[in-house]
Amino acid sequence: MQCPFCKEVDTRVVDSRIAEDGSQVRRRRECPSCGARFTTFERAHLPIPAIRKQDGKVEAFDEEK
Repeated sequence: MQCPFCKEVDTRVVDSRIAEDGSQVRRRRECPSCGARFTTFERAHLPIPAIRKQDGKVEAFDEEK
């Protein structure tokens, strides 16, 4: 994660916890270069798999099928 203050690319995580809604992780980070602290909210991106049909058409996976 890049520091928003000095643009250093290496930051360390000080604290992690689940956000109020439960769908995000709140991380408190610190930059070793400038010493600034900042918060990030991270969410998992889970792409839905695509299915390629025999005729070459691509459609989203449907669990009901």
